[in-house]
Amino acid sequence: MALAPPPLVDAAAPITRPHPKNQILWPTFSGYGNNGGSDSGEFPSLPAIKARSGARFPEPLAAFVETARNAQNRILVLDDYLFEPPGDQSTQDRYKQILCWLPIALNANEIRFLTKAHGRKEQQKEIRSLFNERVEAINKSTPRRVGMAKIEIRFTLGTKFPYVHDRFAIIDNELWHFGATVGGLHNLVNAATRGWDAVTHNAVRFFDDAWNGDNDAQRGGRHG
Repeated sequence: MALAPPPLVDAAAPITRPHPKNQILWPTFSGYGNNGGSDSGEFPSLPAIKARSGARFPEPLAAFVETARNAQNRILVLDDYLFEPPGDQSTQDRYKQILCWLPIALNANEIRFLTKAHGRKEQQKEIRSLFNERVEAINKSTPRRVGMAKIEIRFTLGTKFPYVHDRFAIIDNELWHFGATVGGLHNLVNAATRGWDAVTHNAVRFFDDAWNGDNDAQRGGRHG
């Protein structure tokens, strides 16, 4: 009896991975989180709050960084203040923190950052240059990858879509919602929730709406 042929697999189809159940997490400080880490599953204690507040470089939410680095399909980030660091942290240090989400061995091809205008045009050009260098390194490191990785950055959130207060990220089909900077990069108490289905909640459609902008907003008018 002849065996049935194996099912065809579309090599170009995006890889989906199961995302965890809904969680709420707080970035804290090393040693104050779960199992001695920096991520906490509950509101941080006062010593943890003070340790994080006094740190020059607030530790990112480790769970988010790990998820981003293992993205198989896409990383979409919407955050007004993504590239603006708090306190005395330099902009270069903030750029490096975000670049850590994008390792040379990254599998995801679609990486888009939507934020508002930062500084002068020279600063925006510098940001794009740094991320262009990273995507070139990603594509060179895995020459046989399916498709080419592409990083796009738009500084139009405040002008072409001035309707958003929240910050969120979509990694593959998982929606993350942040109380402050995406990735847990703010040093004050803030939480993130994860485990939401981005498709079910129309998060990808909303991101694309914001990415493309609204003609009414660009003409200076708003509804309502």
